[in-house]
This record gives sequence, C-alpha cells and structure tokens, in this order.
Amino acid sequence: MALNLCTGVGITLYRLLVFTAVFPVEEIVPGYKNWFMSFPVADLWIAVCAFLSFKYLKSNDDKAILFGLLAGSGLIFLGLYAFLYGINSGLLFILTIDEIIEIGIKVYCLTVGPYLIVNLWKARQTIPAAP
Repeated sequence: MALNLCTGVGITLYRLLVFTAVFPVEEIVPGYKNWFMSFPVADLWIAVCAFLSFKYLKSNDDKAILFGLLAGSGLIFLGLYAFLYGINSGLLFILTIDEIIEIGIKVYCLTVGPYLIVNLWKARQTIPAAP
C-alpha cells in the first residue's frame, strides 16, 4: 500500500525540513514552538509503523496489518490533537502559508488514518497469517 510508504517518507522529510530550518517553527501564538517541538518522537513512531507496514505488505506478511493499524491510529490521534489545538489557540484561523500547510497535514492525518485502518482491516482476510 503506497500510502504507508508516502506517510513514512512524508513525516521523515517534514521533520528534516523542520530540523534544518528550511521550514522554521515560529512562535505564532504563545507556546506554539514548544508544543510543536514536542512531536518528533511521536512522528517517528508513526513513520516507523508506516514503513514496517509497507515492508510487511510487500512480503505478504500479516504483520503489515498490525503496523498499518498502529500508523493509522497514530495519524488520527495526531490529526485530532493538532486540530483541537488549532481551534483552542486560534491558530487555525491565522491563515499563513505555514498554517495552510499544517491544515493540509491535519486533513491528511484525519483522512489517511481511517483509510489505512479500514482497508488494512478488510485486507486481513487476504494476507496469510505468519506460521
């Protein structure tokens, strides 16, 4: 499933752009930078799960379902948490280019996360269980 690979690569590239200051994190609302920089490890968890799901899907291993469900669930959590933070802080309504990118990421998380869960759960019938 290409979405697993795209998710893992996307998170990795995004974090690289943040840490190399190509995509700088600015204090748009009080506390934003600290909040934003608290996510790298959680993002890494989602990326690792997405990469493992992709790897196991390629080899038709049922572990792909487990890691895909974990990645999808992580995406939903991240999307919901970021969405509510944006509403509560008012950041969601400050439409800078950076925030529009962040809104796109929220939409990706809240659409791809459920998509991965639903489709991998359906696929469990077609992927043979590991011995």
